[in-house]
Amino acid sequence: MVRVQANHWEPPDPPKLLVSARRVAQELEVPVWKANEICWCLDRRFYAPGQVHYRVTRASLDAFKQLVADGMTTSGARAVMWYFKQRGSLPPPDLSQEERDWIHWQSRQRRRW
Repeated sequence: MVRVQANHWEPPDPPKLLVSARRVAQELEVPVWKANEICWCLDRRFYAPGQVHYRVTRASLDAFKQLVADGMTTSGARAVMWYFKQRGSLPPPDLSQEERDWIHWQSRQRRRW
């Protein structure tokens, strides 16, 4: 048996703060066109003139994924993310189920009018 000693250690790559729509699609396991729709409710940062190329913040994607993991539908999570995006923030980690459901319900009521 041969033992290998690690004499050289490299730190792991730092987490990316901005991710592409393609990466969103991979992480959410949805088609790219669906990821592009989802990205509209996330915190986007444009990096080209004309606001055509963008990335979304890792924090907003993680918040979206947490809402889905907590049992919300994609539609409900999009409504919650959009609600907080309009206020310039992300959903708080202690957002109750009742508040999430109310935000989603409100978004559906606006579409009816």
